[in-house]
Amino acid sequence: MTAKTMARGWRWLFTALLAAQVRAAPVQDFGEANLARLAARLSLLADAQQPVRIVQFGDSHTAADYLSGELRARLQARFGDAGIGWLPPLNVPGQRNALGLVRSEGWSLRNSRRDEDADFPLGGFIGMAQRSGAALSVQPRSADGGLWRVRVWLRQAGDAASLTVDDGNGPRRIQAAAGAGWQRVEMKLQLPFSVRADSLPAPELGGFELEKLTPGVVLDSVGSNGAELALWRRWGGVWGRQLAARDADLVVLAYGTNEAFDGKLDLDEYRATLQAAINLVRAQLPQAAILLLGAPDSARRKGPVSQECAAPRRPLMLSAVQQAQRQMARDNHLLYWDWEQAMGGPCSMRIWQQRQLGRPDLVHFTAPGYTRLADDLYQGLMQRLAR
Repeated sequence: MTAKTMARGWRWLFTALLAAQVRAAPVQDFGEANLARLAARLSLLADAQQPVRIVQFGDSHTAADYLSGELRARLQARFGDAGIGWLPPLNVPGQRNALGLVRSEGWSLRNSRRDEDADFPLGGFIGMAQRSGAALSVQPRSADGGLWRVRVWLRQAGDAASLTVDDGNGPRRIQAAAGAGWQRVEMKLQLPFSVRADSLPAPELGGFELEKLTPGVVLDSVGSNGAELALWRRWGGVWGRQLAARDADLVVLAYGTNEAFDGKLDLDEYRATLQAAINLVRAQLPQAAILLLGAPDSARRKGPVSQECAAPRRPLMLSAVQQAQRQMARDNHLLYWDWEQAMGGPCSMRIWQQRQLGRPDLVHFTAPGYTRLADDLYQGLMQRLAR
């Protein structure tokens, strides 16, 4: 890459980032060493062989893919659309992806929040064929006639048969090494495509990665309704290699809401869990920047509450969780977005609900509310990268 090309890329990025700074947004940099690398990757995307990959982990705020979906849309509009990213192996009830979906017949879903497995894959979901001929289709929500880079995560028992994949251009069989845990099979396909289990037992599915063959940004929305960060412990000890294989440039950690509603939360244990998560990301993705999202303001009408606000009051542990998150971001030199500050500060959820930006449960947001928050996060990230 020539110095002239690099200079052109930096000038283009700087101009784009300045244009995005309509208003200040609360993204803080506590010394993230990989921030400059992320800025450089974005500035040189036109000459890049791989997209800029962002992985957002989180609870229901992420699982709905409104916050992450709007952030994805803003980034792709600015830097190029590299596709859908990660999808779970099957549709997860109550969850969505803004760009893609999986429809299935004859498959069952194992969910790490309620089911047991010693080796859940990244995301915590497993798709299992229940009969011969069980089929599913992976579909974009908007038609796209081009070729996609498709990666399928498989786990195969010793006597498992293969799966048949078909995108309308002829079927092909895929399988993985027996007894070797989760493995990734890569191919180039058009969307939509189907996956069929021709016989039982069939290989299990751990998820899909869908990327266009063009430069740009891809954002994986890896969420689970009701999840706390401690859910990662239920995924087993080897899923981190899947995270490493994703080769992400930015990892977003967006938990804390459910921890805040736990009146018996052990703060020392929570800090240890958060530190372990940060350590895992640093070990598996040493090149990636980490952005920690502070828990948003929320309220409850009954149950353990603090006395910080007039009724409805804040969850008992919300302030403590937010303080722990900020301190961990500072101690580990991360990027930090103060979600509550973006809402207007403590006790703001009631106002958001009155303005139809928050939902009646005083925990989640309406689509316009998530859009507004994502715009603030995007602007704050662009402002931070420009510096």
